[in-house]
Amino acid sequence: MEKKDRKRNHAAAGILLDLVLVWALFQYFNFPAYLLLFAAVCLGFVMKRTAKIKNRRLLLGCAVFSFLLSVSFLIGGKADAIQKTGFRVFRSDFVYLAALTAAFFFISAWAADWVLRHPIRLAGKNRFSPGTVWAACSVFLFLSWIPCLFVYYPGNISPDSLVCITQAAGRSGLSNWQPVFYILLIRPFLFFALSIGKSLNFGAALFLAFQAAAMAVMVGYLPCWLTRKGFPLWISAAAMAYFIFDPVFPMYAVTMWKDVPFGALMLLYVLNLFDIIKSRGEWLKNTRSFVWFLILNLLIAFLRNNGYYIIFVTLAVLAFLYRKQWKRLVPSFLAILVIVPVIQGPVYRACGVARSPFAESVGIPLQQIGRTVATQGKITEEQKKFLNRLLPLDEIKKDYLPTISDPIKFDPAFNDDFLNKNKFGFLKVWGGMMIPNFKSYAEAYVLQTFGFWHVGTTNWVLHYGIADDPGMRENGLSMSNLGSLAGNRSSIQNAFDCLQKKIPLLSGIVNIGVLFWAAVFSACLLIIRKKTKFLAAYLPLLVLWGTLMAATPTYCEFRYMFAFALALPVVVILAFPLRRNIRPSGRAANSTGRA
Repeated sequence: MEKKDRKRNHAAAGILLDLVLVWALFQYFNFPAYLLLFAAVCLGFVMKRTAKIKNRRLLLGCAVFSFLLSVSFLIGGKADAIQKTGFRVFRSDFVYLAALTAAFFFISAWAADWVLRHPIRLAGKNRFSPGTVWAACSVFLFLSWIPCLFVYYPGNISPDSLVCITQAAGRSGLSNWQPVFYILLIRPFLFFALSIGKSLNFGAALFLAFQAAAMAVMVGYLPCWLTRKGFPLWISAAAMAYFIFDPVFPMYAVTMWKDVPFGALMLLYVLNLFDIIKSRGEWLKNTRSFVWFLILNLLIAFLRNNGYYIIFVTLAVLAFLYRKQWKRLVPSFLAILVIVPVIQGPVYRACGVARSPFAESVGIPLQQIGRTVATQGKITEEQKKFLNRLLPLDEIKKDYLPTISDPIKFDPAFNDDFLNKNKFGFLKVWGGMMIPNFKSYAEAYVLQTFGFWHVGTTNWVLHYGIADDPGMRENGLSMSNLGSLAGNRSSIQNAFDCLQKKIPLLSGIVNIGVLFWAAVFSACLLIIRKKTKFLAAYLPLLVLWGTLMAATPTYCEFRYMFAFALALPVVVILAFPLRRNIRPSGRAANSTGRA
């Protein structure tokens, strides 16, 4: 009788907790009331399943994950209020924090347990050869993406793209603000177009066709890699469907941004790191693989200015993990880490390439100073004197926008030369203002970065065609109705707007916060499975995110995190345990072993 009473009490407590959590979630997210019963049933089911989990490592990992995710929801969801009143808006939200943490804990624990109980079975041999899969997938991706080039002919060209075009065409001096390597990739196509009497329009279209082909080859390597590892064919098919039907990929393939090929290189980098870790470093002993890996590091470092930090951290970790091979690894890794700054420093200067402005790397400090000035924080006379030489305080106050640093950096009165010559002095002033104005600094940091970790925040993702800009017209760049395909432009834009704003779950694939937390949850599952060595494969993505958290110029820019979108299939796949089906000789039945 006592046992029945205990069960009845536990059931009543569970139902009560379920109702309280559902009520709190509906209050916080403003969900429609007609979903209340359905949500209560679903959460009750998840809670019942979670109660049966005995894996303490899983429960602890999901508790930490849920708390961090809840904090991101709580802070990011109050961004608008923080702009006006600061952190005071959180005084009454601790109940919501507890409710969100509990709800996310039950959901994440159930999801983690489900994933761990459904391993992916790896086949000994697939029907198709990896090379055939690579070629077929690359061609299919290219044919699926290239129509966007004809619809938006000569392609998607933004103001940033125009800077690349004018430099590539020799109409302005080279600057590493837009990486020189990307500009040099564009240059032959523009010169060829001009040499045969065509316009920059035609040259830009040629380059973007080449970029789409290169992207197709790099992304098409993923199904090849999956085939080589023995993954079932349906997983490769699912990955291909993702790259074909998500509008971001065909549109980005024909958008002139350095972030596009950089993201594809990051995907290859993640796959190579997995190969290195899976082989316990043996993969690096193959000369061809090792040389390719070094080249890949160079390409990443030269294609985006934060690429150097990514390879620096990754190579340092690899050198530590496989220190027994130090005679082979350390000299090569050091050579890479020395060559990049030498070329981007003395060699670029000798070639007349202007350095990227220092202001580009201190966007967050500028925002923190801007908020302090705008909110009349504590600033000494000496600090005011320094800042006035950089940009008059009245201008800083007028220019400051909580979510983007460009108005301050690009103010005509902003003294770039003074900043470039007084980098240490700027950092000293910024550091000296931090303690007296810590609250303003923290608020400015949250407002400048919340789009990179808050699931509920979205911003523009795609650039459609050629921007309406005088500079475009001056350089002969204009959109053409090639083959009467321009009528499809509004359909593409409407379809993407619908995906981003009107389909709650599916919209996550174009949301930075969702992509980031998916990677974190996948990493959490690796820790739960005691596969922490594979976390090194996630390093490039996490360091990329870290550099944005340290120096992003704007609060939410999808293209900066495009690598996360490309790597999403890998992130999902590696979250699952892998089991290899082994066919013993002379037997028909398969037995199962760990991959």
